[in-house]
Amino acid sequence: MSGKHQILCFAFCALLLMVSGCSSVPAEKGTEDAAFKRWHYQLQNADPVQLAAGGYEIAVIDPTADGSEETRYTQEHLEQMKANGTTVLAYFSIGEASSYLDYWNPDWGTERDGVLKIAEEAPEWLGRTPNPDWPESVKVRYWQEAWWDILEPELKKIKKAGFDGVYLDIVDAYYYWGNEAAHVQETRLVSDPQSEGEAAERMMFLVERISGYMKKDSPDFRVYPQNAESIFDYDDGSYLAAIDGIGTEDLWYDETEKSSDLDERLPYLKKIRDAGKNVLSVDYVAAESPTPEDQKRIKDYMQRCTDEGFFCFPAMNDRELDRFIAK
Repeated sequence: MSGKHQILCFAFCALLLMVSGCSSVPAEKGTEDAAFKRWHYQLQNADPVQLAAGGYEIAVIDPTADGSEETRYTQEHLEQMKANGTTVLAYFSIGEASSYLDYWNPDWGTERDGVLKIAEEAPEWLGRTPNPDWPESVKVRYWQEAWWDILEPELKKIKKAGFDGVYLDIVDAYYYWGNEAAHVQETRLVSDPQSEGEAAERMMFLVERISGYMKKDSPDFRVYPQNAESIFDYDDGSYLAAIDGIGTEDLWYDETEKSSDLDERLPYLKKIRDAGKNVLSVDYVAAESPTPEDQKRIKDYMQRCTDEGFFCFPAMNDRELDRFIAK
């Protein structure tokens, strides 16, 4: 990952204060949390000092500042971030591999003209078609033990650094492998799942395996998958028991447009909430220079999210998640 660290401008901070019902006068202790439950989501250049002072109950960051091993956060950094009680989760993709990460072997493939080209001799657990939205990444056969052999050392690094939990992305890779259309792009192997249900079961097994592995010696370690709410259609209860909450993107708004699948997704999230687990919502509704329509959209998102009792984060609509946003 890369990107110049940016601090949100004063005008935008003022906007967030406005939509959260706050003023420049310090609120009475407890009133802000009573109005809105806020979390923070930043995947590039997270500053430990800013996070510590941010006042967020929960923050999700990448384990590194820019994707490189040289900028991996240490125990000292995590102690700084958590000094004022913030629970810090490490972002971790379990359904895709990315060529900019330290575990990537150049023999598997290289980027050409900004697109990852997978080598013919790459291992079979690695898909062959890059993600069109994130062309440096490619789906993996997440059920293969060779993928676990990649994940396990990364999980150990996360725990050693002192993160409170993991925030697991690309759980929805089960849609990809469980859908016949995926195999127009991928060569089908005998060991591939034969249905969406089978693909879902394999993904739930991986998440449960991660949960058991990380909680074995640290029972308070948190596990939050992101998205893929309909995987609960295939859950016998063990998946819900293995997680501590869920993250969800684009629930009410897909940037400037209202989301089309709210009615489909919201019942799953209410079930998770009613089980006593946190729901971390992020909608990419904010803009660098917000118009009155942007302000209205942010206010509507925050109100709807709060009404459901979810944690809310109005992220910038460029989806870069590369800056600190004041609470």
